[in-house]
Amino acid sequence: MNLEEIKNKLKPKLHKVTIEEVEFYIHRPTVRDFEACLVSNAAILLHCVKDENGDPIFSTEDIDGRINIDSIDNVFVTELVKSVVELFGSENAQDEIEKK
Repeated sequence: MNLEEIKNKLKPKLHKVTIEEVEFYIHRPTVRDFEACLVSNAAILLHCVKDENGDPIFSTEDIDGRINIDSIDNVFVTELVKSVVELFGSENAQDEIEKK
């Protein structure tokens, strides 16, 4: 049994989404992040929106290489959050559940 292979299969899969002609990679929250994501849209962006390498792109403060979530339009936030939430009902999500 290869634990690294299993860990890679079980981590949330990245899904490309384009909003305002910008590509983002989103995923469902991990078990650790799930409760935080129930609390706020900001938490969903922090935990579930990544770049093409799977690295976070948002932060709660001004950090080089990341976007402060407090500085972006709420309509844009809502579109990203909606995309993440839609992953819960996607066909891929159903297929993954059935495989388990």
